[in-house]
Amino acid sequence: MFENVLQRSERVARIEAHRAALRFVNGIDWLVRDPKNVVGRTPYDLVYERDKLQIRRYHLDGVEARHDLPVLLVPPLMVKPFIFDLYPQRSLVSFLLRQGFAVYLVDFGEPDYTDSYVRIDDYVLDWMPAAARITKRDAGRSELSMLGYCMGGIFALMHTAANRDHSVRNIVSIGAPIDTTKTGVFAWIVKYGGDQLEYIAKRIGNVPGGLSSTVFRMLTPVKNVTRYADLLMNMWDKEYVNGFDATNQWVSQFIEYPQAAFLQFFREVVRQNKLVTGDLKFGRKSANLRTVDASLLAFAGRTDEVAPVPAVQAVMDAVGSHDKTFRLVPGGHMGVFAGSTAPQHVWTPAARWLATRSHAAPAKGHTPLAPTGRRQPRQKARPDTTRTAHGHVATSVA
Repeated sequence: MFENVLQRSERVARIEAHRAALRFVNGIDWLVRDPKNVVGRTPYDLVYERDKLQIRRYHLDGVEARHDLPVLLVPPLMVKPFIFDLYPQRSLVSFLLRQGFAVYLVDFGEPDYTDSYVRIDDYVLDWMPAAARITKRDAGRSELSMLGYCMGGIFALMHTAANRDHSVRNIVSIGAPIDTTKTGVFAWIVKYGGDQLEYIAKRIGNVPGGLSSTVFRMLTPVKNVTRYADLLMNMWDKEYVNGFDATNQWVSQFIEYPQAAFLQFFREVVRQNKLVTGDLKFGRKSANLRTVDASLLAFAGRTDEVAPVPAVQAVMDAVGSHDKTFRLVPGGHMGVFAGSTAPQHVWTPAARWLATRSHAAPAKGHTPLAPTGRRQPRQKARPDTTRTAHGHVATSVA
């Protein structure tokens, strides 16, 4: 018995000695490297570019698309699109490519003071239709799937509704709050401080990225204090270090929110809840979600404070789709999309769900687009609810 205890102690000592060496090596690497080189490493081609709007087509050597329908990734405002490609072990782009999908992404660009006039109409009536059209044309298909995170999921729904785009076969939304009256503390702030927030927005111009970053960090005040201590303790784990840098880049590189777009979205979607009431319009086009007939898969994080479960689940009643599924999964607002459990609980189910709904005929007269530029990687509980197209209802635990 004494010998077994001694052997276990020696094994633990060897492990800790090995980790101490890794902490030193990884720590030196962490101090000298540029953390910006961690994110956005999957290569892509630019298949379309107009002003700040870009459409990317991602690729990996030796990996070919097996499924008919391409997947268009839609990022939210305020963040850079590298959130879909954080680092090699946590890249949704790379994951979908390896699952056999043709993967595209719409990049709305980084607004500056000259874009203060940009409205949500520009995203929904111009840039999203352009992204859908270019994706289908380049892939040689008449239909596509869309996958959006947070406001990206809302954009996919608004585009499909406002433009009556029946070529959108499938929509996957992750952490997308539809009913703003169910957003907890945010709903309370909007109810009692909405006028003051609009007053401030009218005077500061575009909402600064730094302000959004500060507000986001305030959601986890304890983590902000302990995160460097956690980094030191886990410095031996290369993936943890990469994840730390990638998440830090995500939160520290928030971009500006165009003033007009912010005021329009805040008034009509947040304060007046028009996505739920069905009264949302862009120009003369109604964006009533009841007109959406695409298959829908919606994910909500159990501990998401930005997009609480009831706010996300409201999409099940809002859309007119017959084939719709809601999944409750672990994670907060960032974790549900790209946390350590996201590949298991979100990415894999989403890929399987899309695979069964991605059979389509090629578009007539396919003419692949010539890339406008190539980018290479830089070096340095509630049960789930499912309604099928046949009206069947199934439940399972996430």
